[in-house]
Amino acid sequence: MTELVGVVMAARNAERFIGEALESIVTQTVPPSTVVVVDDGSTDATAEIAARFAPLVRVLRRPHAGISPSRNLGIASVDTPLVAFLDADDLWLPTKLERQHDALGDEPGTSAVFCLVDEFLDVSARDDSGVRAPMTSQPAPLSSAAFLRREVIERLGPFRESGVGDWVEWWGRARGMGVREHVVPEVLMRRRIHGANNSVVYSDGGHTFIGIAREHLREIRRRSSASDAT
Repeated sequence: MTELVGVVMAARNAERFIGEALESIVTQTVPPSTVVVVDDGSTDATAEIAARFAPLVRVLRRPHAGISPSRNLGIASVDTPLVAFLDADDLWLPTKLERQHDALGDEPGTSAVFCLVDEFLDVSARDDSGVRAPMTSQPAPLSSAAFLRREVIERLGPFRESGVGDWVEWWGRARGMGVREHVVPEVLMRRRIHGANNSVVYSDGGHTFIGIAREHLREIRRRSSASDAT
């Protein structure tokens, strides 16, 4: 891997998962140059567990502010030309970074690479916790599946603060700008489904995502009209 990769992880009260997540980063066939874990005011051992992975992993502790400000702080704390994200409860397969870096070089003009995703049900999730059935081999532009050039992040600007949907809104802006993306046709990320997923904890019945979709549709139409006018 010729270009350095930085990994950003926002975490809050993730002591059950974060060790496994970080292990999946440090055991990559081609590991990143740096990993920043932003501990978002955890009241458990999240920061202490993450600190065990030093010196590759650096832990930044802050009062609880939410996932968007934590991601923004993490991004500002890495200066690598390539950036990847991993949620503290998700996992990477060992060749994730290597395969995505290769794809980025093989696809001229591409600024973002995703992959297929397998979901799995956490063994501690209760049947009545609101979780849904896992899906497998899905092409999904999730944060934990993303591999981005830094210039894309700089074009998009910071994540907007929201309880849920921050990534959806942020990457929707990228698509509205016409950022070229590629999907590696392999499962390289595993998403954990459990009752504490943000999409469950902060669910508002889908209203946030509907509003985001409408906003992006308006932006795409606006850009199309402006292009036609010129």
